Amino acid sequence: MRVRAISLDIDGTITYPDRRLHEDALRAIRLAESLGVPVMLVTGNSIPFAEAMAIMIGTSGPVVAEDGGALSVKDGRLRKRVYLTTMDEEWILWSEIKRRHPEAVLSFSMPERKAGLVILRTIPVEEVRKVIAELGLNLIAVDSGFAIHVKKPWINKGTGIEKACEILGISPKEVAHIGDGENDLDAFRAVGYRVAVGQAPEGLKREADYVTGKTYGEGGAEGILHVLERFGYTGEAYENPSSDP
Repeated sequence: MRVRAISLDIDGTITYPDRRLHEDALRAIRLAESLGVPVMLVTGNSIPFAEAMAIMIGTSGPVVAEDGGALSVKDGRLRKRVYLTTMDEEWILWSEIKRRHPEAVLSFSMPERKAGLVILRTIPVEEVRKVIAELGLNLIAVDSGFAIHVKKPWINKGTGIEKACEILGISPKEVAHIGDGENDLDAFRAVGYRVAVGQAPEGLKREADYVTGKTYGEGGAEGILHVLERFGYTGEAYENPSSDP
């Protein structure tokens, strides 16, 4: 197989544990871009946040945000947003959760989101799943390690990557995904090569082709460099970034 793009989770994968961007990860991303390997940020974060990250970091691939339900694609000097879902049952769920659990808190980014709820870990994910089942809603709840993401069952990082690849004109099997959370499993199922960052849950590590020895942003950087070396973006490619291995 050949890797023509890298898809990359943000929180915990290219950051410190406190969500600050890790310098090693930034350098590795820019190296990949300089070698002609577009990087796609794939995140549960809101689309405006992910767009801003892409601009500041310098990634050229589509942005896949809100757990795959929202995409941002470069269109000349502007960006075009594509939404793969709407929110209806999510707000029904939130009304009931708030009634039962006044301590529950939504992410500060919720006013910007259009593809699912993000509930801070003020209540257990099991409780969210229980309420979904009791109300008979067609939703799932996934713990990313930073928050609880509630979405339609068909919305996930994998479907977002598939749509992004359609826009890029490549196969998802030509993508290497690097992540550290439960919500990266769907991305792993879509792509051709899988890297789990060192602190990832065991379930993700079992599905990975490579597990980094380092954790958080250092692990993300290790994963990017591993992919570049594993798929031949070394030697002449480092000296001539425009070359096509």
